[in-house]
Amino acid sequence: MLDWQNILVALILVAAVGYVLRRGLQRLRSFRASRVTSPCETGCGSCNDGESTRKESTTPRTVFVEIGRSPTPQRRETR
Repeated sequence: MLDWQNILVALILVAAVGYVLRRGLQRLRSFRASRVTSPCETGCGSCNDGESTRKESTTPRTVFVEIGRSPTPQRRETR
């Protein structure tokens, strides 16, 4: 028997399967080598007379967090 709840569930399932298939196809297509490449991707150095298009900052970066090993604690003598 088809009532409105079963039809709604079927529509939701079809939408979910369609979404998963579309995402899967996009993922598979991303593995293919692109046939059209822009000239700047080759790295020939001819863009902007060999200058990089990204401007480097002259100020040094500030390190907010430094991750490293903590000094080993010294053993305490127990009495």
